[in-house]
Order: sequence, then C-alpha cells, then structure tokens
Amino acid sequence: MSESRGLDSGPSDKAGEKWKDAQGEEKGKEGGKSEENVSEEASVAGTEVAEKKNVRTSGEENVDSDSPSKKKLKQSNVPQAKSGDGSKRPYEDVQPYTDPNEPGSDSDSDSDTDSVEMDYCPDEVFLFEMEVPSTNRLVIPFELASTHFPPLDTRKPNEKQVETLEFTDSHNHEWYMPIQYYRDERGFMILTGWQKFSTQYNLQPMDLIRILKPVPRLHTHHFLIEVEKKQGAVEIPAFRRENFLFEIELDQSDIGFRRIFLARDVVRNFPGVKMQRNSREKKIMRFTDAKGKHWYMNIIRYSEEKYMVIDGWDEFVKERGLDAGDLVGFFKHEHPCHRKHYLIGILKKEDKQNPGQPSGGSEAGRGPGSSSGSHKGKEIAGGD
Repeated sequence: MSESRGLDSGPSDKAGEKWKDAQGEEKGKEGGKSEENVSEEASVAGTEVAEKKNVRTSGEENVDSDSPSKKKLKQSNVPQAKSGDGSKRPYEDVQPYTDPNEPGSDSDSDSDTDSVEMDYCPDEVFLFEMEVPSTNRLVIPFELASTHFPPLDTRKPNEKQVETLEFTDSHNHEWYMPIQYYRDERGFMILTGWQKFSTQYNLQPMDLIRILKPVPRLHTHHFLIEVEKKQGAVEIPAFRRENFLFEIELDQSDIGFRRIFLARDVVRNFPGVKMQRNSREKKIMRFTDAKGKHWYMNIIRYSEEKYMVIDGWDEFVKERGLDAGDLVGFFKHEHPCHRKHYLIGILKKEDKQNPGQPSGGSEAGRGPGSSSGSHKGKEIAGGD
C-alpha cells in the first residue's frame, strides 16, 4: 500500500514543482520589471503628489491626463508659472469680450461671443410715426398715445390730468412738453412747446415725425423724436362770404397783453363754447387759417359780458405779424372736426381799402354790412 502511494505521488509532485518553478519565474520577471522602473515610478509618484496638491487648491478631482478635466486643470495652473517662463500663455490669443485673467480656448471664445450677442441691446426702439399737420399744438391720436405712452392714463382719460413728456431730438436738445387728453378730437394734445419745436425744424404739412424709445432711457416719460421732411400739399380751406361770422379790429392791448377779449354776444356764434357766468372752466377752440394751419386757443369766461382768448393767441399774433389796427375775421368751417372748429382770417390795416378773400393768411374776408370803421367785437353775421 505504501509503495502504491509513493508511485501515485510522483507525478503530482513533479507537476507541483513545475507550477512552482513557473510561478517563481513570473515573480522574478515582475520583480525585475519593478526594479527596472523604480526610478520612473518614483518620478511619476512625485508628479502625482504635485498634481494632487494642485487639485486641492483648485477644487478639482485628480483625473487622467488625457481627460478634459485634466486639460482644464493644467490650463488653470498656467498663470502660476514663474515670470522667467518664456512659453506662450493661452490667454494671449483670447478673443475680445473675454476676461483676460482667465485662460482662453476656442470653445471658450465661442461661448463668450454667443453671450455678447445675446446681451446686445439696440440704442433705440421705434414706436410710431405720423404726418405732422400745420398746427401750434400737436394732437396725437388716442390709439397711438394709449399704446406707446404708458405714463398716460388711457383707461379713464381725464381732461384735467396733465403729464409732461421729455423728448430728445437728433441734436441732443431736450424738449419738455405737457400733454393732456383732448376729448373733442379724441386724442392727447401737447399743450406747450410744440410751436417752438415746429419753428425750430420749419415743419410743413405732410412732414413726418418719428417717436422712439431710447435704450437705456432716463425715465418712463423719456422719448426720442426725429423729423423727416416731406413738404406735401396743403389743403386750403374755403373762406366763403356766406360763412362769415364777425370780425374784430385789434388794439394795442390785444397785441401786448397776449390775450383778446370777445363780447358775450359774438361768442354766441360759437355754440360749443357756452359757459356759466362764474365758471372757471377752460375750453379749447380750433381755428384754421388761410394757410391751412390749425391754431388751438384756450377760451375762458372772464366776466358776465366778456370771454377771453388766452393760450395760443400770442403765438398766432407773432407768427402772422399782427399789429394794432389789423382786422381778424371768424368764419364757419364747411367741414369742421367738431363744434368748436372754425376758420380765422386776417386783414392788414394797409389792405383795408381793398378788402377781399383771405390769401396766404394775410387778409380777412369782410362780411356783409362791414365798413372801414372800427368793429371791436361787432357782430356781422348771426350764428346757429
């Protein structure tokens, strides 16, 4: 039995020795490899230690050198190079609008360019344009004002509420113009400042104005205004003798005190202007002259026997060059915009000997029964 066991164990022992020899050879090879590369591994280890220190500083994880994160890590360490390093730094090729303190790359430059385009804002935003009528006060249609002038209360327009808008023109001049709702023409009227602006730019009928919103703007009441000259044809109203109402001969007070008085009897020709005796109400009348220009004038009840035309009268006197002794005549308009819309004509005192139909705004038609004498507040033709 023992011999058989010895015979059986022989082959197995030989196989075991061969396995041990093979294992020893592999260990020897591995040991030789480690001995040959010990210096290289030591240097790698040192590099890894240095990189781990940089990782702790920058908050990045230690990754393979070929990964994008490792590339980013290396780039973040570039600015920490010594001043004596003559190598080219990445941020030297960075495109405009990038942070010079950060390293640049093609992908970073593209993203920066996209962000600049997304943040782009225009210097102005077009709102609307409209033809300019020849007038001393501009009336902006309700639809335009309600859409583009948010400061205005357009839900319940109030004729007593006044807002001041600021307009900057192409010469960077500021124009402050109060604006108020005007029920008769269903629009918002610029009360003062428009006549001066119109004169400054020599506005003619059919010229265009454009209203824009500046970006950035100074406040919600701030707008830009531009002018485009067109100089279209002017519609001249018909001054017919049968439409003549009355005329007034001006005296020095009508010229110097920037107002004109109208007797209560002649104001009856203006049915839309009737006011109570002690009323503080102020109404706006519209007069169109022989040049086709519209003049808006405020009228109030001055006393029991008199009305007084105030705002707008002085502008009319100055532009038409009126003087004491000149005649101002009033006519019905054949196609009025509302009940307070009439025609106004003038007759210079030197032309009284040759009265006729107004031409160019320099003459006032004379009604039936008028003479060359004084007609201060004298009614020539009855009203409605």
